Order: sequence, then C-alpha cells, then structure tokens
Amino acid sequence: MKSLIFLLALLASSTACAQWNNPIDGYCSGEYHVVGTLGLGVGELQINDERDFAGYASIGITPDAGVWQVELRYTNFDDGSVSVDQWGLIAKVDFTVTCDVQCLYWMVGWNYGEFDLDTIEKYDVLYTINDDDNDNYWNAGVGYRYNWTEDFNTSIEYNYNDIDTNLYVYDGVSDVRLDLGHLRTLTLNLSYRF
Repeated sequence: MKSLIFLLALLASSTACAQWNNPIDGYCSGEYHVVGTLGLGVGELQINDERDFAGYASIGITPDAGVWQVELRYTNFDDGSVSVDQWGLIAKVDFTVTCDVQCLYWMVGWNYGEFDLDTIEKYDVLYTINDDDNDNYWNAGVGYRYNWTEDFNTSIEYNYNDIDTNLYVYDGVSDVRLDLGHLRTLTLNLSYRF
C-alpha cells in the first residue's frame, strides 16, 4: 500500500510540475516548423521484380533544431501489373545532433496500403488477379539530406516496406499462395520548411 501511495504521489507531482507545450503556440513562436516534401524515384515490388515509378508527397513537423521529423506521407507505386496507394506515419531521426549542411538520418513508420492487382508472375506463370486488397505494415529506411538553405533541402531516401500480403489464386488444379513480399523505393526529394 505504501508503494502505491508513493507511486501516485510521484505521478501527481510530476504532472503538476510539467509544462505542456501547445504545438500551435510552438509553431507560432518558431519552435516548430511545418515541412512539405515531394519525392520522385523508382520502386520494386518483390513478387513481380520489376522496377517502375514511385513517388510520394508528405507534410510533417520538425523542431527548430531539426533533429527529428514526424510526417504524414502518401506514396504511389505502379509497375503496370500492381498499383499501390500507401498512407503512412513516418518518423525521421538524424544520426547526429548537429547537421548544419549534410546529414544522414534513419526512418521508421507504419503504413496502410491499398493494392490494385491485375497480373502477377511467379515461377514463370502469369496469374490474372483483377482484384483489390489492403493491408497495414511497417517500413524502415535511411536517407541523406543536403541543406541548401536553412529552409530548403534535397535528400535521397531508401525505404523498405514490409507488405507481406498473401493472396490465394486458383490455377485450375489447386489454390496457389502468392506473397507480395516487400516494396523497396529509392527517391530523390525536395523539401521546404515553413
């Protein structure tokens, strides 16, 4: 009982002493900045093993120091056989605390993807799907950023999306399991900090 009272007293004193920072006040006072990013590049879905267009647009928030960033991201990939529309919440964290001009950073996030499946090739057999599917999954990646000015930068990002969605297709004899696998993207990005 004494430990429970001690724990409650500690939590009550911690919340009483905490100063909660209103994010809108933080943005207005310049502590936080909104970051808009547009990225274009290539992607490859594991099952089809074809490289094609991948692009994304995001809006995020970062502190004035710019050591981390949290963003909402929309990504599109289309290899002609499978189209992916992906929405995600991504966190970026710099490897070092001071990145004046150049910086390496890592990314991690959680995504929701919608897949428009036309055809899939596996073991030299072409399966016609003509179906839609969806899934949620994690992603991880790394990036290199170059700051041209305090507010404008370009970056290169590699992202690994662990889709791992399974489909079952009847091939005339039995159901065949098709695993979409992972989606890898490599993009060149333009970002502006407001």
